[in-house]
Amino acid sequence: MIHAADADLVILGAGLAGLSLAARLARECSGPRVVLLEPRTAYRDDRSWCFWRPEQHDLSYLVSRRWKTWTFSDVGGRNVRHQVPGLAYQYVRGSDFYMSAQADIAESPRVELRLGVRAGTVTAVLGGVRVETNAGTLLARQVIDTRPRASAAMLYQSFVGLELERDRPLPFDPDEVTLMGSLASDAEGLRFVYALPLGPNRAIVEWTRFGTAPIDRDRLIPELDQVLTGLGLADARRVRTEGGVLAMGLGRQAGLPIEGVVHAGNAGGALRAASGYGFLRIARWAQLCADRLLAGREAVGHPEEPRLRRTFDRIFLQAVRAHPERTAEYFLALSDGVPPAALVRFLSDGARAADYARIISSLPWSPFIAQLAAPTRFTPAPAAPVGAAVIATRSTTTSGQ
Repeated sequence: MIHAADADLVILGAGLAGLSLAARLARECSGPRVVLLEPRTAYRDDRSWCFWRPEQHDLSYLVSRRWKTWTFSDVGGRNVRHQVPGLAYQYVRGSDFYMSAQADIAESPRVELRLGVRAGTVTAVLGGVRVETNAGTLLARQVIDTRPRASAAMLYQSFVGLELERDRPLPFDPDEVTLMGSLASDAEGLRFVYALPLGPNRAIVEWTRFGTAPIDRDRLIPELDQVLTGLGLADARRVRTEGGVLAMGLGRQAGLPIEGVVHAGNAGGALRAASGYGFLRIARWAQLCADRLLAGREAVGHPEEPRLRRTFDRIFLQAVRAHPERTAEYFLALSDGVPPAALVRFLSDGARAADYARIISSLPWSPFIAQLAAPTRFTPAPAAPVGAAVIATRSTTTSGQ
């Protein structure tokens, strides 16, 4: 017996990807019936997303802070300062995004967000897809799965951060982002400080480790405490915490594809192999997918990476895996030897052939030439934990994502 579908589209997971698509569909006067399932029961201010854009753009209403200068530095005090005329590094606070998306959804009679509902088994059935949840069964014509998944990756960015405040000024220039500060590396990989000054007396400070295995937060927090002490911030009030693991160069999706199901979000390709910046990638996908659904076509996942970008990212990550102790050298070479506009284009998916040439010429040749003919196989590290707080788009391999 064929039952009528409960929805035209069910979206599994209401994080950045799920909410971005649902909110776009909710703002339309007509469109598919959408049910969005999310296991959390409420949203917290637990994310930061950053990207480069001109001062005004279609997502400006979400941006709470902009900076025109960003810096790289090493532990020896070397400092490289970047600016690109017409571009600003821009910050979206998680709570602002969540509130905006939920407000759009609440106004729509066709889009429904169900919090506290965890999806389980997903099965193709005659005429659609069946989703088993802790609140019952749903039948949908199509499903978009944005849930995180445990998967081995080539490299991991593990980080923890704090939003800090105190009555006297903090030791940061409020007009300048520390993109990768106090860069250092050893056999475990890269480590650096990321700082977003939100005003003279307020900032987000993150401590990041970049290597072949995810790092437990219990290890990162004491290290961040040491960093804050070194910066003279041990007495600052701790407003909130961020943290997570960015899996760089994910392995293939396990299992056979399910008819009527596509994957999106970080686990579905939103997070590029060699860049933690995913916010705009997800926004572009959400617009593409919304346009298709509104035209009566099937949903789609993230587009495949162009061959040149995919090849370069693979070579870069493999070189980092092969020589983790040289990672700080690589990033300082990029920051010092590549024009800021070219480096931003690379991190933001807009690199040209000439940009790749500048990047390659700035790096030490031998470790990268050795990877040209190397296979893409690697010995997997333990998979990043499902449900880890992932902030796409915040620091570089530079993240997203």
